[in-house]
Amino acid sequence: MTIDELQALAQKPCGNVQVKRAFLFACYTGLGMAEIRKLTWSRIKNERISLFREKNGEQVNNDLHPIAIKILGQPGNREELIFNCPSDPAVSKDLKRWVKEAGIEKNISFYCGRHTYAVNLLMGGNNLKTVADCMAQTSTKHTLKYLNFTDELKTKAIASLPEITLI
Repeated sequence: MTIDELQALAQKPCGNVQVKRAFLFACYTGLGMAEIRKLTWSRIKNERISLFREKNGEQVNNDLHPIAIKILGQPGNREELIFNCPSDPAVSKDLKRWVKEAGIEKNISFYCGRHTYAVNLLMGGNNLKTVADCMAQTSTKHTLKYLNFTDELKTKAIASLPEITLI
């Protein structure tokens, strides 16, 4: 998702506030639904998140962006769940309706939050290894797929070539 699309979602109410919070949090942390469903306040400390990915067991130990911190809100008890999301089909239904109401004409799944995180990190000029580490991926091989969505990076790269004087 583009930053404009993210902004449109942030400004639009969603039928389920928990789905909105969880999806936007995924866009700023790269977490999947499996991690978000189990996320407790004990995993958040000093504006950092620390947990193990459900899919591969790799550790996530990252700073939290100020937007992610704002999405979290006031901390609760250490073992309290941060998000109270409905079933996967209900999340999908709420997400699709919310995206449509925001005027976004894309087929968006919850996984797109993780994808958005990766692409935005790459667009921010971060290297592939750093992005893979932020996403708790075991190698950059898995991160390469996100480069397909960053044609703008090629434009920036070419524009960054040094100038010379021709005579």
